[in-house]
Amino acid sequence: MNESIHKSVLSQEVLEYLNLKPGMQIIDATLNGAGHTRMILEHIGPDGQVLGIEWDKDLAAKASAELAEFGNRVIVVNDSYVNMAIIAKEHNIHPDGILFDLGLSSWHYEQSGRGFSFKRDEPLDMRFNTETSLTAAQIVNTCSEDELVALIRDYGEEQFAKQIASAITEARREAPITTTARLVQIIEGAVPVWYTHRRIHCATKTFQALRVMVNDELGNVEKGVRAAIDLLKPGGRVVVISFQGHEDKLVRELFKKYKAEGIIKMPKSGTIRPKWSEQEENRRSRSAKMKVAEKI
Repeated sequence: MNESIHKSVLSQEVLEYLNLKPGMQIIDATLNGAGHTRMILEHIGPDGQVLGIEWDKDLAAKASAELAEFGNRVIVVNDSYVNMAIIAKEHNIHPDGILFDLGLSSWHYEQSGRGFSFKRDEPLDMRFNTETSLTAAQIVNTCSEDELVALIRDYGEEQFAKQIASAITEARREAPITTTARLVQIIEGAVPVWYTHRRIHCATKTFQALRVMVNDELGNVEKGVRAAIDLLKPGGRVVVISFQGHEDKLVRELFKKYKAEGIIKMPKSGTIRPKWSEQEENRRSRSAKMKVAEKI
């Protein structure tokens, strides 16, 4: 695995705001391409340790091989970060810091073959973990039109949700919608022509909505961040990088609640964004938003 597959965002900011010191134990709750974990390991010295959690078994295997040189300083677990407390206990990890990078790995878009990208003709799957049952194809072929409108509008923030949902329900009467190419064609036919010529592809928001639903992303983020704050040592920090408005708002509200309860403080108020130089170098970083909290 290399940078052409996945380039970690806000790397220097992650190192700074985790407040890393030699000998720390850190949890990387979303291991992805292992870029953040590698840098963290290099900053916490020979006695530091990282527990890396990755829900996708293929990515977990790749990351494990990529990090093999670090030996027992890194533990890779194929599981969901919602089970973080159990996983940490099993491996005797008492974290000084926890990182969530909620962005999709480039590998998912480019190599997984699971239909995350509207640029490729692949099966409509979109599962991070293929052992779960719900797929994007099931959603587009079984949800009612009203359910599709709500899904695309609420999770995708798509202004043409009603038109797209109507076109999907009409098209599936002819034959089940099972591929990304057919879904893209349906979306392109449902929206105004001018909407297909914008910088953001007209299928982007619908694909996002389906992925969020398939993987229960918002529910998992809430459970994961709550688990992280419970698990942290006093003085430990949780760093969350989000890429969509719903996730960012959810994290903001959770931090606000925990701050009001005197459980955390904010070492950096507001949102941390990538520097312009990083945005120029890595397009996927442009929507990244980081928030930091420290346990009291």
